[in-house]
Amino acid sequence: MTVEPSQFWKSRLATPAYRIGEAASYAHISPQTVAAWHRVRLDGRKAMLREKEKNVGLSFLQLIELAVVARMRRAGLKVTEIARARDWFTRSTGLQYPFAQLRFKTDGAEILQDDDGPLREGDVEKLISANHGGQYVWRDLLSRQLDEFNYDEDSGEVTYWKVAGKDRAIRIDPRIAFGAPQVRGVKTGILKAHWLAGEEVDELTDDFDLSAGEVIDALIFEGVQRESPRLKEWTN
Repeated sequence: MTVEPSQFWKSRLATPAYRIGEAASYAHISPQTVAAWHRVRLDGRKAMLREKEKNVGLSFLQLIELAVVARMRRAGLKVTEIARARDWFTRSTGLQYPFAQLRFKTDGAEILQDDDGPLREGDVEKLISANHGGQYVWRDLLSRQLDEFNYDEDSGEVTYWKVAGKDRAIRIDPRIAFGAPQVRGVKTGILKAHWLAGEEVDELTDDFDLSAGEVIDALIFEGVQRESPRLKEWTN
């Protein structure tokens, strides 16, 4: 089957591309936590996230699932509740990476998925409570807490992750820069390299046609301290 050029990027969604350390840094968790969530328990229980091969990196879909779970944990959900929900969605949809392929909302108590998504058609205010075995719950639509993830309206898949937060310009998008963190197509790592070579913010804005805010966001994302003398000059 011939793949349309506009869809070629989808072939990279399941290709290992992110080291454990990178993924942990992006999701603000430890590498040990990343490994634990992908590892089968000693008592034989399944891994919370889909098991991965040893010494193999994470794909974009695995990275997004990791990030979604980390976000859910920060919202107060227990690991057991998240694992139960993921297992239910996997069985119900047949998707390998449901947390990266379904639109989710969470209020910190229940993991919910819009009922107008891939599972079945229906009223958008009817939500499925996955960690209660798929029973229906009725409530007002929740304010979106997972808004750093952009979901395709048709497929439900995550298309990109605003990895530095919803109000920052940095994205991880498999269609751009081979999935590396970038600002309007410019890898954040390249901006840091130029910064370390002595270029200042105004020079980087000229070289890469970015705003000062975008450059500063990228440098901070790459670990440049906001209070460093060189950067502080541009943040005050």
